[in-house]
Amino acid sequence: MAIQTYSIYPSNKYNRPPPPSTLVLHGLDLLQPAIIQNHRFFHPSTSSFSEVIEKLTSSLAEALELYPPVTGTVRTNEEKDEVYIALDPANIQGTPFLVETKDTPFIGNTDDIASRNDQFLPPFASILAVKVTQFSCGTIAVASSINHQVADLRGFLDFLELWAQIARGEAIDFKEIPSDWSRNPGRYFSGLVKEPTAATLPPPPPLEVVPAQEAGISQYLLQPSFASRWKFTKSSLEQLKSDLSPASGDMWISTGDAMASLISSVITRAREKTNVERLGGRSSSESQIEHLAMVANVRERAPQKNMSKQYFGNFYILWDVTIPRSDLLSPTCEAASRIAVAIRTALNVQLSSEAIANEIAFFEDPRNTKLPNRIVWKSDIVLTNWCQFDLKGPKLDFGWGEAFDAAGGTGGFYPPGYSMLIQDKNSGDIFAMLAVEIAGAEELKADPLLNKYATMLPA
Repeated sequence: MAIQTYSIYPSNKYNRPPPPSTLVLHGLDLLQPAIIQNHRFFHPSTSSFSEVIEKLTSSLAEALELYPPVTGTVRTNEEKDEVYIALDPANIQGTPFLVETKDTPFIGNTDDIASRNDQFLPPFASILAVKVTQFSCGTIAVASSINHQVADLRGFLDFLELWAQIARGEAIDFKEIPSDWSRNPGRYFSGLVKEPTAATLPPPPPLEVVPAQEAGISQYLLQPSFASRWKFTKSSLEQLKSDLSPASGDMWISTGDAMASLISSVITRAREKTNVERLGGRSSSESQIEHLAMVANVRERAPQKNMSKQYFGNFYILWDVTIPRSDLLSPTCEAASRIAVAIRTALNVQLSSEAIANEIAFFEDPRNTKLPNRIVWKSDIVLTNWCQFDLKGPKLDFGWGEAFDAAGGTGGFYPPGYSMLIQDKNSGDIFAMLAVEIAGAEELKADPLLNKYATMLPA
């Protein structure tokens, strides 16, 4: 059946104060050129599909009214060297809402479910896109994607949860909707963010300041990759953490530390055994070290604990740990334990309130973000952990039941050296997506330590 396309505009129901006509993006927003995808799969509704679509579109219009930044258009002011969200009427272009009815049953999270399959959005693309698919078995897939420069995953979920809440017909708590849409995270770290001085702050790793003509995505991240999904059961995760915890007992590690250690070493071994070329952005062979970059949602680290549900934008801090390559290449629990301890030690330092405030100041210093300079990051491995978020729980129920499954997109393309962790909150199991250069695929699949704790899932 042909795909039907609608344009959803914000409603005019709540009489909220109008947003500013422009929202200048923060330096932290500009590190995120890709999109975030969220796919959820629901059992059949007792209502007709047309009634489901009516509920979803009407509630989305209300959610768009309450979250104005999602309705605008991302633009660039060349004179001021700024990227901003334009929110004047001419730039409210409507959210694409696609509807498809299939004559085949649901078989899984396939590319044709996605609201869009772009890895990087073209200029002036809609900030949000939605696609709803009904299969012959009655299963309903709701796929949505957002421009990552506009929001991180936490902000995206805040919006999706509000949309679902409206669809369920529940009263809205307006205190949980931001009243200030400006991109100024430093206001939550009052007294800690330093004003620019004559001397620039040193770049916090893995960030660098380079001339604008040298900025861009690291060459190795653009290479073809092999992505595989692995299941870690709750019991295997407990065993992994136990096996990697230091014998002395004087240093605590989390399950996330243990997972990051294992994944980093697996990818490094697969690359090294197959002589994957070290392209731009990677550590040199001579350095004998690898850089691991990790993304952390740090809203809860604001000193007054007043940032959650109030800051809509990107507030994920990219932090870095340097690991001896010899440890990463050793498929032993002893080496993996040393890596996990190094990760925990770096996290404790780099995610303190003071360190976060210093990173905010670094991004807000125009000498780093304005021409002729740009901020870039480089790392051998990028680890993304979404386990703190429930991607299919009651807050994302549109009114006919919770999703039975959820995914962060289709997995069509992930850069090599990238991983993503998602947890099923009901079972406690973690599903890991691991991407490596195509040459390293077979070595990754055969890694003895990975196979000790995880089971590879069918493609």
